[in-house]
Amino acid sequence: MLKHMVTTEWFHKSKKSAVSKNVVKTDDSYWHWYTRISKSEPKITGKYLFFSKQKEELEKIAVEELENGEFFLAKLNKKQHKKGTNYVLCLYFRDDSRKKELARKYGNSSKIQYRYWKSDEDTFKGKYSEQFLATLSPEEKKIWTKGAT
Repeated sequence: MLKHMVTTEWFHKSKKSAVSKNVVKTDDSYWHWYTRISKSEPKITGKYLFFSKQKEELEKIAVEELENGEFFLAKLNKKQHKKGTNYVLCLYFRDDSRKKELARKYGNSSKIQYRYWKSDEDTFKGKYSEQFLATLSPEEKKIWTKGAT
């Protein structure tokens, strides 16, 4: 299981701002982190990935799913860390059991690209989609896929 940033001392000591009744946001140098404050932290084994040119649309999904769904943690990259033209939202969960539901809910949006479930194991192994890798320079590909099997 990946030990996500929300369990670190940094997160607990960082300044948080409320974005809804039960969701707080905090930032590090790369990500905006969203956490459901009234739920205990589940065992997280991966994430659902969403892409959009419109950061606000991804933030709406994060807050909606954290507030009303079973989700506990999400992150959204900052503007200076976009790869290509899209932002990415990672919506963390215990398993891939919500993939069809999320595909039905967000798959037909013209503003959002719901990509798929990605396990933490695949992230650790440097496995990335061809769509993502196509946005990287050859040097960046080496960095992102180092350790890939």
